[in-house]
Parts: sequence; structure tokens; C-alpha cells
Amino acid sequence: MAETLTDYRLAREIDLKAFVAAALLEVGVAKPDAEIVAEVLVAADLRGIESHGVARLESYYVGRIKNGLLEPTPRVTTVIETPTSLVVDGGNGLGHPTAKRTMEAIMAKAKTSGAAFGGVRNSNHYGIAGYYAMLALDHGLIGVASTNSVRYGAPTYGRDMLLGTNPLAFAVPAKNEPAFVLDFATTTVPRGKLDVYGRKEKNLNPGWAIDEHGVETIDPNVALKGALLPLGGLGIDSGGHKGFGLGLLVDIFCGVLTGGKFGSDLPLLSDGPKPGGISHWFAAFRIDGFRDLERFKADMDTELRAFKDSAKAPGHDRIYVAGEIEHEKTEFNRKNGVPIHVKVWDGLEKMAGTLGIPFAIERT
Repeated sequence: MAETLTDYRLAREIDLKAFVAAALLEVGVAKPDAEIVAEVLVAADLRGIESHGVARLESYYVGRIKNGLLEPTPRVTTVIETPTSLVVDGGNGLGHPTAKRTMEAIMAKAKTSGAAFGGVRNSNHYGIAGYYAMLALDHGLIGVASTNSVRYGAPTYGRDMLLGTNPLAFAVPAKNEPAFVLDFATTTVPRGKLDVYGRKEKNLNPGWAIDEHGVETIDPNVALKGALLPLGGLGIDSGGHKGFGLGLLVDIFCGVLTGGKFGSDLPLLSDGPKPGGISHWFAAFRIDGFRDLERFKADMDTELRAFKDSAKAPGHDRIYVAGEIEHEKTEFNRKNGVPIHVKVWDGLEKMAGTLGIPFAIERT
């Protein structure tokens, strides 16, 4: 079933952020933390990544807090710290606030030492990885962010769910061109995309997922009972083994290196939500540790334009580089309203009634 513009409501960015924060405040989250979560979720919807936006507010965050599976006011502690590294225990709290503050601490270290790395363990879902990598863009730094997740993905030639969607994100500034922001799951798609396709009654693309018996499927509801495939798809002919390797690398950095959970110790969705099973990993390094920052940015413009200005394939009139589509969507949605699917909109309104808070989201 094809979606149309009538399937969406357009909301003001300021209203969405205020509503998300209000909902989290109502279940005991401190105001600064609630505002960070709101910022990250709405950033996803602005960038057109609706699988990680406000659609997750109730089930991933509010619902888990109400069910006692996530601490609204966690005790966040430093596990280990050196001039160039930092590991934080997230205290089973919301992933977004601790992740943002940890990335900011790592950037401060990088400004002093040239480069720094760090992670968070005993945490929860933190939204889009690209948000944290992009924090580096205005500081003369290149940012890197990743996270493991609840297990959704099968290894190449396997059918057991042993890996999360395990995204990797890199953010590199340019001068006049939009920043290069590469943010991708190491499975074929994020697990949330199955929810989006199910909600819209759309078939999956071939090569995205398998059923519980390891057979490829295009039915999102069947796939939700099976597993996602590694980036590259089924087998090795299309490079599925490369996606498997990248996903495993993320699990090593996020889980093994930080002392968090990894591999088969990560929770399965079918087991129901479990507290504190997720870990994150970040890096930042100074561009002027390699060369003059402004000359680098100018050369980034040249680099990006070389691809965008190159010959186009038949039927295509534009080449996009990583992050450009999301950048343009953000600018458009900020001006015209953030698109929220009607089913998500109705869910938010229902949740507002349940929580006893106003549903003060003005439609544009």
C-alpha cells in the first residue's frame, strides 16, 4: 500500500520537543535529561529517520520506565578515565543524556590531547548514532559514534539472532558544502524499519530479512519473528559477510571493550525488554592535528563536489553524498513542519491522555 501525504501530520519542531519532554517529566525523568531525549528524537524525525523518532517515545522510553525496566533518574558513574579515554556506567538510564554528555567529555579531551575515545555501558537505546557524531562538527573535530542493541540480526549463513543493528556513524565538517555524515546500520536496515513497513502495510525489499527458519522473507510481520540480515544481504555474493564483520566489530568496541554486554548476553526482543543491556562507543579527533582546519574544509568541498558533479547514470539527475539528503530534509521540515505518521500521531495523543498531560502539538 503506497503512502501519501495524507498519511502524515505536520508538527512544529518546538511543540514536538516540548511534548516529548513533558511526557518524560511525567514519568520521573529530570528536566535536563528529558530535554536531551526530546532533542535527539526530534532530530531523527527532522532528518527523515522516522524509525528512530518520536514513534519510539511510548514503547522504548515511557513504557519501560513505567514498567520498572529503565531508571528515570539513574546513578551515572565513571568506571575509568585517562587523558584520552573514558568509560561510563549509565546506571540503566535513558541512553541519550549519558551518551551526549560522554561524547562532550570525549570531545573536550580530544581538544587537549588530539584524540580521545570512550564508551558507555549498562545503558539503553540512545536514538540515532549520527546525532552524537555530529556534535563534533562545530569544534574542528571529526566525530565517530556507534552502539550495540537488542539482538535482531543473524550472522552470514546463520539464523540465530546474535547481533544488534549495530550502527556506525561518522561526521566530517566541510566549508560551504553540508557536512559529510555517514550513519548506517550494519544490518540491511534498522529493526525499526520493519515496524515502519508493517505500519504502512508495505512489503520489505528482497535481501533484508529472514524468517525464523532462515528463509528469506519480504513480509515485515514474518521478519519481526525472524531476523535481519547483515548489510549486503543473504550469503556472501552481495557482500553480506562484510556487513557481518562490521556488526561484530561494533559489538567488540561497544560491548567487549567497555566491559558491557555483548553477543549472546545481549537481550532478545522475544524475551521482552531487559534493563541496561546496551553499550555505546565514541571517538573524536582534531583535524588540525593533521593539517590546517580551514584548508581541510575547503578541500572537503572539492572532494564532495567532485562526486556530486560527476556524470549521472541514465534516469538520474543528481548524486547525493552521505548526509546530504538528511540535511536538506532537516531544512525543509524545520520550515514546513515535521512529518509524523497518522498512526504515530494518534498514539502520541492517546499516550497524552493516559499520562494526563496536554497534547499541545500544533499542526502546521
